[in-house]
Amino acid sequence: MPFESTLPLVIACLLGAVVACFMWMRVQRGWVLAGAAALAVAGVAAFVTDSLVVTDREHLLALFPRLARAAETQDVATIMAAIDPDLRPLRDEAERVLKHVRPTEVLITSIDVAVDSARRPPEAVATLIVRVTGNVIDKGTPGAVLAGVKVLLHKKDGQWLVKDAEGEQVRPGQGRE
Repeated sequence: MPFESTLPLVIACLLGAVVACFMWMRVQRGWVLAGAAALAVAGVAAFVTDSLVVTDREHLLALFPRLARAAETQDVATIMAAIDPDLRPLRDEAERVLKHVRPTEVLITSIDVAVDSARRPPEAVATLIVRVTGNVIDKGTPGAVLAGVKVLLHKKDGQWLVKDAEGEQVRPGQGRE
């Protein structure tokens, strides 16, 4: 993906511009100064482009921390908005889980998102390791659980929606396969 991370390009362009400026100070040739200016402009343009363009993967990487905060604050509406409205059983299950689990902290310790833009509609798989702290077993017992979660998403009407999710408790260092 050309806009996933332009940081190496930005650094290379700006370093090239600095080197060209030092060269210009020694040789005093206009073409060297023009090269320095071109490299600086290219670096700034790459940075601005990267800031303005949000890829599907970047969008999804930002979505899950928002959903974690919504779970901490019991913001059911935000979580329901991320689930495909056509999938009633999944929505009902999510509401049931949110009523039983009262997290005080939801910390995503690992996240990997793979987007398949070639499919119609585009699909994505997010694999997360999440530590949930709070009343996770029953309403009166505080504790912490480490869970491996796999979330399947699809893009519907320009919006990424959860179409399936599964999770299981994992031990520290175990991760998901």
